[in-house]
Amino acid sequence: MNKELKQSFVEGLIETGKDFAKEQLGQLAPNLVSESSLQFGIEVAGGTAIEMVPVIGRMASRYLTNRSIKNEHKFISEIAKRVGAIEKNILDKTEDQKEVLDNLAAYAYEEAVKSNQEDKISYIVNGFVNMTLIDDLSEDIAYIYYDTLEQLTVLDISVLKLYGKPYLEIDSAANYSEILDQFGIEYHQYDAVRKNLQRMTLLEDSEEERFDKHFKDFVKVFNSNMKLLATFKNPKKFDTKEFGKLKDIKEYRPRESLKLSKFGREFLIFFVENN
Repeated sequence: MNKELKQSFVEGLIETGKDFAKEQLGQLAPNLVSESSLQFGIEVAGGTAIEMVPVIGRMASRYLTNRSIKNEHKFISEIAKRVGAIEKNILDKTEDQKEVLDNLAAYAYEEAVKSNQEDKISYIVNGFVNMTLIDDLSEDIAYIYYDTLEQLTVLDISVLKLYGKPYLEIDSAANYSEILDQFGIEYHQYDAVRKNLQRMTLLEDSEEERFDKHFKDFVKVFNSNMKLLATFKNPKKFDTKEFGKLKDIKEYRPRESLKLSKFGREFLIFFVENN
């Protein structure tokens, strides 16, 4: 990316967003950003075996270029909606803070351009706007959030939002049945999404806490019973009434109970809340 452009990336986004909001962009938006996306598209397709097949190679390059331009347009339109907040938030930033935001703005832009799902771009922009609110922003943590978002589909995000609804003020499906209808999937597919979110530590099994408590109670009761049984060694002093002091060990019946993890909550706040 051009060094001069990168150094003023956020300011460039603000000005572009203002022009877009005034409906003065017209052909300016493609001229402003398509050159970079064209190069980006060529780089994506370049160097791959698919270019060994000329026709398919040209089709792939054209498809990737068109998708990039479409994504850029969506990215700019989302920036335009939030341009006032962005400008206000960076007003008092130090030069070092602005440099971090420039790096992350460029990264967010690239993530938007290559996104396979246009609906994810609003989350990408929302994440950037939320970053402008943070003074002690960790660049590494922001990259982790964006890399996690890249691995998720819109369906994944919808399921995660459903689990976040009890804790955060976010728009989400009312229940899992609504998600099944919206995406045309069956319950086993919905369950596979939940397991994937759990694998990514965005969801966690609250049953683990319940099992830990049960195990601690089990050890406590077991030790108490063994201590009492040890007193029965002397048959002359044996009293059957002592059996009444033995405690029952409760049976453990596992149940699956997924909930939003701490990371999942922070992820939703970063990308989704107030989106």
